[in-house]
Amino acid sequence: MREKSILKMCTCETCRYTFRDFIIPPACPDCGKDTVRKATASEVREYHKYQQILAEEIRLGLYGAV
Repeated sequence: MREKSILKMCTCETCRYTFRDFIIPPACPDCGKDTVRKATASEVREYHKYQQILAEEIRLGLYGAV
């Protein structure tokens, strides 16, 4: 049976960057260090909180077109 591709929440121990990926990568996409691990529940909550804030700021037009 083939496993579904599900995004995993990851955090870099070095720079604290939290992101989603299909695998836990061997290196952080932000700082390049090899200290990436599965994100904790509190890191996942914080990630979602900041994503909501960003979405609201974009909705309000606080960011120009990229």
